[in-house]
Amino acid sequence: MPEFSEALVSALLCLFLLNSVPPESLVVQNLWADATLAESSSHPEGSRASLGHVFTLDSDSTALRGSSDSQTPLYPPALSTDPNDPLVPIIEHGLKLVGVETHPRNVILKFQDKDSKVHWCQVQLLKHTVAQAFAKKDWEEAVCKVDRTDRGFKVGLAFEFKEYVLAFLTLDLLIQFYWSPNRASLASQPDVYLDFPRFLEDVVKWIADRRNVQSNRSGNAMTLVRTSTEIFAGGGVYTMPELWHMAGLAPNLTEAEVFDSPSRTARLCAAYYHFAKEAHTTLWPLVKRFLVGFVICVDEKDRLLYSERLHVHGKDRSYVTARFRDLLSDLQGVFEARSKESLWIRQCDDSGPFDVFEPEFIRHALESEEINLGSLIFGGEHWANLCASAGLPAACMSSRNPLARYYASLSLPPAMSASWLNLGRYTYLFHSPETTNALRASHPLTQLYRISKSDIWSVIPAFPDNSAPIPRARPPKPPTENVSPPPPPPPPVKRGKPGKQKRQSRPRAPPKPKAAPVLIPKPTPIHLCDSSVRERTLLTYIIKYTQDFTVGPLDYCGIARRIKGRGGDL
Repeated sequence: MPEFSEALVSALLCLFLLNSVPPESLVVQNLWADATLAESSSHPEGSRASLGHVFTLDSDSTALRGSSDSQTPLYPPALSTDPNDPLVPIIEHGLKLVGVETHPRNVILKFQDKDSKVHWCQVQLLKHTVAQAFAKKDWEEAVCKVDRTDRGFKVGLAFEFKEYVLAFLTLDLLIQFYWSPNRASLASQPDVYLDFPRFLEDVVKWIADRRNVQSNRSGNAMTLVRTSTEIFAGGGVYTMPELWHMAGLAPNLTEAEVFDSPSRTARLCAAYYHFAKEAHTTLWPLVKRFLVGFVICVDEKDRLLYSERLHVHGKDRSYVTARFRDLLSDLQGVFEARSKESLWIRQCDDSGPFDVFEPEFIRHALESEEINLGSLIFGGEHWANLCASAGLPAACMSSRNPLARYYASLSLPPAMSASWLNLGRYTYLFHSPETTNALRASHPLTQLYRISKSDIWSVIPAFPDNSAPIPRARPPKPPTENVSPPPPPPPPVKRGKPGKQKRQSRPRAPPKPKAAPVLIPKPTPIHLCDSSVRERTLLTYIIKYTQDFTVGPLDYCGIARRIKGRGGDL
């Protein structure tokens, strides 16, 4: 599934097209799509769809796309016609592309018809999907004349304009389109970089809701966040391990271990902000280097360029600072020292275990003056000292943000809400620019873990099997609201023999209240993959020895390949 970076690049390419051509040339002349196998068989023999070629959609089209249980139409419903009515070519509506919005998991297109009515189209990127804008000649020669099974991608939906065709290309037609006259009815998850306050508000609501309904919260935190539809939109199978690394978190921490700690939660949110800002400010200049017109086109050697921006996913080694290296060594020492114990509780004291966290990895967030999570991460006093030593403005010391307000309202035991940081290691915040290669002082090997059928790359080791999260008291059962039935009538009194009286039993003392039993969480099992599996999952191996795609906007289904010809590049 396209993640934050891929969705952003597709939206920015659409925006680049919008801003580069005359507005009057962006009136939709036709809608194109590839047919599914079932749809192909229903088209007339010899037609483009029956032959496996991309075809134009008529106004009576009933083609649907998306998840099997909630598919939506390709053709805008507001402009469609009934099967018994005359067809109306879409060009007659004067539907013009007038706006593009970025979104962590979607591309949002805004159209306006000749009557000034607005038509929004949310393109939900469900699997391998990329936007490309072909010149008309290239579209006709390289796409229209090639069977969908031969060209290596399928056309989810394409908008034909006067000179260009904006196409959303997919691996297997797993894509969805939502048409609506109202923007408010479409995807609304905030972009963490563009709206950090609202992002934090959503995180707070999600944490609070989970605490209210989940008693244990012992599931794997990374898996939970990655599969959530409410927070961290755009964070998927490779983005999440990157954020975990940047936040200094072990891959098998539980939900409670992460989100009961203000510092860990703040570091994770700050990591996503940093990741998103990097994407917004530096990713498009990288992609523009490989544009041929409005088509992303790369050489084989360029496919790995995006991976150079990653820390751990699919990497053989990760470059880290000396501070990170020392913290990693400290953590490994704790694991080794406790390896003989049958079971030890993951509780932080003066000897650790401490998180392997490097502030350089979330620098954008720590330098933010609008909302800054530094006081939550390090504690107010230590953060003030770090700000002063780094020369950060006073605004960076503010703790006014939704996350800080939420944790201030909780009464968490210190052991559960610890920062998990060895503050003695943080005598400075950032490395001096004059320090040569400070961010590449060490390059430890990565490890590949597997949890819940998902791969997790990490330099930070998982907590060992003989460790367990801090026990939590099992919450009392909520009182039932059902009305108890009336007590049964007393049994009839039996008459004994004259002169004998039945011995009366002593009334029983009320039972003593039982203490709430301790609940030792059972984390989701995590498996360390062997070296052969790890090697075959490296990005370099996949690109060199397989036909599979990897990650990033330069190596996705639908990205063109540059080939050499007599006249130069083709």
